[in-house]
Amino acid sequence: MNFKKWVFPEVDKQMVTDLAEDCGLDPLVMFIAAARGMSDPYEVEQFFQKEPDFCDPYEYSGMREAVERINIALEENEKILVFGDYDCDGVTATALLTSYLKKRGADVDYFVPDRENDGYGISIPAIEKAEADGVTLIVTVDNGINAVAEVERANELGVDIVVTDHHLLQGEVPNAVAVVDPHIEEDCDWIFSDLCGVGVAFKLVCALEDRPCEEVIYEYADLVALGTIADIVPLVSENRAIVSIGMTMINRRLNPGIRALVEVSNAKYVTSQNAAFTLCPRINAAGRMANADVAVKLLLSDNYDEALYYAGCLDRLNSERQSKEQEVFEAACNIIEQNGYKNHRVIVVGGYGWHVGVIGIAASKLVEKYSKPCIVISLSDDRSVGSGRSIVGFSLFDALSASSHTLVKFGGHELAAGLTVKEDDVELFRNTINNYASKCEVAFSKVRIDCRIKPHALTVDVAKSLKAFEPYGAGNPVPVFGVVQSQITAIQPLANGKHLRLRLRREQCDYQAVMFGVSPEKLPFKVGDVVDLAVTLDVNVYNNTESASVIIRAIRKSDVNETEMTAQLSALEKFYCGCADASDAECIYPSRDDTAKVFRYLRLSNEIMLSLLENDFIGMLPIGKLTVALTALCELGLAKTSDDKVSLLPFDGKVDLGSAPVLVKLKRIIGGDRG
Repeated sequence: MNFKKWVFPEVDKQMVTDLAEDCGLDPLVMFIAAARGMSDPYEVEQFFQKEPDFCDPYEYSGMREAVERINIALEENEKILVFGDYDCDGVTATALLTSYLKKRGADVDYFVPDRENDGYGISIPAIEKAEADGVTLIVTVDNGINAVAEVERANELGVDIVVTDHHLLQGEVPNAVAVVDPHIEEDCDWIFSDLCGVGVAFKLVCALEDRPCEEVIYEYADLVALGTIADIVPLVSENRAIVSIGMTMINRRLNPGIRALVEVSNAKYVTSQNAAFTLCPRINAAGRMANADVAVKLLLSDNYDEALYYAGCLDRLNSERQSKEQEVFEAACNIIEQNGYKNHRVIVVGGYGWHVGVIGIAASKLVEKYSKPCIVISLSDDRSVGSGRSIVGFSLFDALSASSHTLVKFGGHELAAGLTVKEDDVELFRNTINNYASKCEVAFSKVRIDCRIKPHALTVDVAKSLKAFEPYGAGNPVPVFGVVQSQITAIQPLANGKHLRLRLRREQCDYQAVMFGVSPEKLPFKVGDVVDLAVTLDVNVYNNTESASVIIRAIRKSDVNETEMTAQLSALEKFYCGCADASDAECIYPSRDDTAKVFRYLRLSNEIMLSLLENDFIGMLPIGKLTVALTALCELGLAKTSDDKVSLLPFDGKVDLGSAPVLVKLKRIIGGDRG
């Protein structure tokens, strides 16, 4: 079951009233801010202020050494190489630093590795080629923090390296001329450590300019904003200022490359939200499907016609990426279902021929589908490359660290990581990381509600008041409202069934809400069901008339018992990973009457969506017992599951329900035998 915990805020309403008055804010805006943890007037004012406020670049260790070495290279006209990365963050960082150094008259070139042929980060072959080409200084952007061996090789060759990165340090700091990474001293209160790679590169440029960041940002905010949005770093503090100014610059169309990209993306007005789904994926597509060099050329171009050509290339690559991504996702789902991987604490799935450029996106979609950490691996006889995504509460980086002896290499963050593994070790890796996960508390995806609201308050004025929170992104999402206990009165298809509209009623108030990407046939609810909605609010303009647009982000039955649900799913998870005790087994063991109830339900229909069945049984049978009962019926040949649907099979004679293997195993555990 794709279960998500709904988290409602606990807010001191009197504090909200006082703060709203002190800070001159709309009470609803202040309530949402308080729900997100803001309670200090200074903190509130800092968040909502319009003027940027940056910490001094020289507060980052290694910055002074980096500036001194680069200035020497500029004075001596040394050959400099900017070594970037193939994702949007790395591409924008490469373009930013290269363009700046060119303005300073530097003899500078850049290199972005090929995802498939070179892999991530600076490499020894690349360093050796740079030395052969006469390069005496390499500056990395968005990579290099763990390149210990590579830096040593550069030192042997007499090539100096300045590392600028934002990834986590895994061991010793490379012996480079300078290493600038905000995470090295992230415990310091006086620095901002949540910068992405291009954010760190921007700080380096400010230090080289010896000018305040508050001045320099207006020259580079468009590039820094795109990398910041794409890398999903928290949009708070400095990142919030960067993206806010960046959106203004992008909409002024000052950069020919970004202007061309906006044109091919058919984006009339760019926001942080639509940039994440239009501009950033196209920049990323170059490194995913071909070589990121075309994206760097786009962002460095000062000729609009030339830029339009490169933007067109990225647009075509993005279409190809979408097709490949869907292929991998569907193939992965089939393998997961066929092999029972969906019952694992961490889903590890691999396939031959899967394009390495899309496995990360496929992993994200799998996390959304299964609400579990997922790692997708492109299998190869030479080396198998994987990309993983996780949920809050389960650190993928820590899990990979604990499983590192099964891997060739890995890196990343709490919620996203990459890895390389030998094909023969994939099964060992799967077992190892799941063994690690079995010792961790079960983590559940969450739907975070900022504010409960009644349907009559879903108005244009409320939607407009929320603009104070823009720009939106990681760490500062679009405000989500909880509308509880509404009855579905109608389900209507939109756009030929691609989307749907729900008509609802609560306390004599009729309203409607839209759900994108779900057809009426895939909705696991029926007319008459009483549901809770998590919605966002926007302003829709049609024929010069404004109306409130209510968009459903999550939906659940109103009578769900979350405490029981989490206990049941936790016991089920422990059972699947072989660490359930007697109390866990008793919790999910269905009685004969329970199983018979499920059997009778199935007999009423030839085939039903599993999610609809699960929702219909809420309040009648706990999810763990329902799942075990269904498994027993399938094991005994009485039912089957296929494509997220359940159906009853024809049978003759009586069947001993207690003989189902799943029930036998649970009985053994209850009796003290886990064998």
